[in-house]
Parts: sequence; C-alpha cells; structure tokens
Amino acid sequence: MVRRGKSSLVHQVKVAVNAIDQIGIGKRELKKTGEQGIHSLKQKQNTMSAAKNFVMWTRAEFGVRNVYELKEEHYKAYLEHLESNGRSIGHRQNVETALRHLQKGMDKRSEMFNREKHTFIPDKRVTNSRNKKTPSNRSYSDEEYRKILAALPPNSQDAVKLCRGLGLRVKEAVRVEVQHFNLNDGYLKIDKGTGITKGGRHREIPIPTALVPELKRMIQGKDEHEHLIPLERDTVRRAVNKACYKAGITQVGRGVHGFRHAYSRARMRELFSRKNVLDQAPVMIERIMSNRDQGRQADYGIVSESDKKLFRVVKQAIDQVHGEIGHGKNRWDLAAVYMRD
Repeated sequence: MVRRGKSSLVHQVKVAVNAIDQIGIGKRELKKTGEQGIHSLKQKQNTMSAAKNFVMWTRAEFGVRNVYELKEEHYKAYLEHLESNGRSIGHRQNVETALRHLQKGMDKRSEMFNREKHTFIPDKRVTNSRNKKTPSNRSYSDEEYRKILAALPPNSQDAVKLCRGLGLRVKEAVRVEVQHFNLNDGYLKIDKGTGITKGGRHREIPIPTALVPELKRMIQGKDEHEHLIPLERDTVRRAVNKACYKAGITQVGRGVHGFRHAYSRARMRELFSRKNVLDQAPVMIERIMSNRDQGRQADYGIVSESDKKLFRVVKQAIDQVHGEIGHGKNRWDLAAVYMRD
C-alpha cells in the first residue's frame, strides 16, 4: 500500500535520491559501467532540498500525493512559478538539474523493481541559459579596499585583510588557526578534512610579503590552536556592510566575498606579470570567455603556435588561482566570475 500525503512525498524523494548516491565512487569508474548519479555531499543536499520543495509545491497546487503522479506540466508550471517570483536564471537552472536527478533516481528504482518507468521531465530544459546575465566584476578596487579598512573595527579589519590578502572566505578567515601559518616557508597550509575550508578541501596559499608583518602581529601571544580572528563570520559581514555605507561604497552583490574576487584578479595580474604576458593575457581570457558564452570549447579558433602557448599560460594561471581560493581545475564558469574584467 502506498503511503499518502506529505510524509509519502518527502520519503519518496529521499529514497529516489539515495538510489543514485555515488559519493566516493570515481566518475571514471562509473563511466565504464554507464552509471550516473550524484557525486558530492553538497550536490546531494541541494538535490534533496530542491526536489522536496518541488513536490510539496505540486501537492499544494495540484494535489499530487505520490511522485509517480508527477507530470511534465507540473515541472513547467513550477519553473514558471519560480520565474514569476523573481528567482534568478542560475537558481532555476540548479532546480532543473535537481529535478533531473530526481528523475534518474525514480528510473533507478523502477529498474530495481522491474517496473515501467514514469517520466515527468521534458526532453529539453525550460530555462534558457542564453538569457543568463554575463558575470560582472564584483571585486573591490584598491581605493575601495582602503576606505573600507579605515571604517572597520580592528578585528574585522584583520578578517578582511585575510580575505583580501589570501583569498579566504569569511568563514575560513575566522576559523583559521595560528598553526596553519608557516611564515618561514611563506605559506598558509590547511589540511584536508579540518572543517575550516569549504568541503574540507586542502588549501595551500602563498603569503604575500606585504601581509607578513600583519600576520606576525595577529599571531603574537596566541597559542598554535587559537583562531587568528576571535569573531563570528556574521559579525564581520555586518561590520563590512556598515563600513561600506559609511564610506559611500555600493556593495550590492559583493559583500565580504568581493575581497576574494579582488584577490583573484590581483593574483592573476601578478602571475601574468611574471610570465611577461600582462597585456596579452586579458585579451586571451576574453577570447576564451567569448567562446564559452557561445557554447564552444575554450580553445576554439586558437590555432597559431603563439596563441596556443599563451592559452596554456593563461589556463595554468587560472587553475593555480582556482587552487588557491579552493576551486577545482578547468572551472571556466568560475573563472568568468572571478577572473574576467
């Protein structure tokens, strides 16, 4: 007998999503078997949340009480509902991805129990990515950075210096400990699984020479297991909001995260300067991003040896900065956000 109501829908979503849980199994290994699924805890959490919101909305609007009552019209109506409520294209794309994972889970369950598959998603996505706004430069200029620092209380100043000088997220800035700084080697090193970085990822970031005196001051008198910044992240966020208002700086869409963007762009310029391509590299980045905007490969049309060499230099620098700020390689989508002027 099929359970009815809220608990049934939520339970069915959970069971379907769990059916395609492939966390810990390499994508290459799965590719050999043709299996598809969810590969990270964050992706699973997002899928579960979005799918639950969807089925509960269909229950309220259409009286759906079982996932096998879902129809394509429900899928399309929900996307229209999100659009009418001002949800961004990026958010709607993520919801569509989650619902397609739900469909995969339902298909998997049908195979397991030798049942006929029930499909509720359309062949093509509803959300048109071509209408998505081109990412804009969200970083603070050096002048804005100085004005914000001047308007901040001391501890929040230090947190912002870590965000801007090392590309840390605000949560990471207030969680990092004295022991993670090796001033002799000139690196901030955080081991995998410490609970400090997003996803518990390993981080190794070169410490700028100009930041060393500041770090020595922050470290002085502290035990190796003490946090460098004795604050909560929301305290820093509120302080930055107030400082921006006081300094007359517009920060909509930037917040504390804008300092990571500023770090990324400054670090890119530093790496390009070392390779003597400071003038040519931004042109190549724009060429790459233009290709990506049109759905092409990043190196489309890059055929001359000089262009290929420049492309490799640019890609290496982008991957290096991604590694320093906690992203993976080949993330052109994030490069468009963090490194495109």
